[in-house]
Amino acid sequence: MRLRWNEEIKKLFVGMGLFLAAVLLLGNLGVGIFRNQTRREYTALAAGILENVQQSYPLISEDELIRLLETPGHTSGGRELLARYGIFEGDGSRTFGGQEKRLLYFQIGMNLFLLSVLVLGVSGAVFYLRKRQSRIEELQRYLEQLGRGNYCLEPEENLDDELSGLRNEIYRITVQLRESAALEQRRRRALSDSVADISHQLKTPMTSMTILLDNLAENADMDRFIRQRFLLEIRRQLTGMSWLIATMLKLSRLEAGVVELERVPLQARDLVESCFDRLQTTAEWREVRLEAELEPGVTLTADENWTVEALCNIVKNAVEHSAAGGNVRVTARENEVYTEIRVTDDGVGISPEEREKLFQRFYRGNSADRDSTGIGLALAKEVVEQQRGHIQVDSQEGKGTVFSLKFMK
Repeated sequence: MRLRWNEEIKKLFVGMGLFLAAVLLLGNLGVGIFRNQTRREYTALAAGILENVQQSYPLISEDELIRLLETPGHTSGGRELLARYGIFEGDGSRTFGGQEKRLLYFQIGMNLFLLSVLVLGVSGAVFYLRKRQSRIEELQRYLEQLGRGNYCLEPEENLDDELSGLRNEIYRITVQLRESAALEQRRRRALSDSVADISHQLKTPMTSMTILLDNLAENADMDRFIRQRFLLEIRRQLTGMSWLIATMLKLSRLEAGVVELERVPLQARDLVESCFDRLQTTAEWREVRLEAELEPGVTLTADENWTVEALCNIVKNAVEHSAAGGNVRVTARENEVYTEIRVTDDGVGISPEEREKLFQRFYRGNSADRDSTGIGLALAKEVVEQQRGHIQVDSQEGKGTVFSLKFMK
């Protein structure tokens, strides 16, 4: 594996080399200065001794003095003699030749030590860089796998170093990007499905209104009563289309995750009263009585607007399936686990086969009102489930239906 050098590594090694070179230069320079200073001191010492000997013993020739200095001999007796008089107790007790030789050995040892440090440092750095480069190449291969969609995170490769931390951070960001892309794809698919569903559901009312408008346009002398009936039918169709489009868009936004539902403490009584205010006119027109039996202080954590929307759809469904003179009763209670809101009617009931399809989009039961679009219960189920809740249905044909909305604490 060829080692790749980047600018930072080059600067690091150049700096280390310059530092060690400076240390070598300064060390050798210091040793040389110390050696020269010692040589000068010993030369001055020898010169002083020779001068004193010549003055004390003028009969000794210069050649004899030089011969005595150059002749090696045993120094133990001399040391003892000098020591008795306190002379040359330090470095002076050694000859300059031995001292210079020790300085030379010290200089050589220092150079060898620094060169060894340099060699070991470079070898260790190269080994570390090769290992680091191998980890970087593994990281590159890992990125290629992530690019191919192979999202994996092996725990055995998670070491306690910066590259493992970088690898985990890349994995986390990649997963987040993948989830964001998947969410965006779901949103697009949900929007596409909603547009297709709305288009399909609008065909019938659009065709009906087109026929009615053509009759109105082609028959200027149409009976006033028939014209009024046609206009009322067109108005009814437009109202239904408007409600369908609004509800479908709400459901699509929920399913696509565009809407962020708030979770705040709410009073169940306030939700039920808001729902009754919206549906009171519809209930009176159908001659159905709305009743509320709520335990005091019942609370739940949910989004107020969307929860009222879901509850209204269920109560509206109960009103539409109740006969004239019937009752729709809403009760609420809570325990340590969940808060339950029950909507009970005494209508025609729902068969087991219909209960399985009840929350599907655009499903209309056998007893559904002719204005029903089959989207309200699907929206209610989505709202409740996105708030950590669920809906249960208990019904018997001919004995009414009970919808139970449970919101977890």
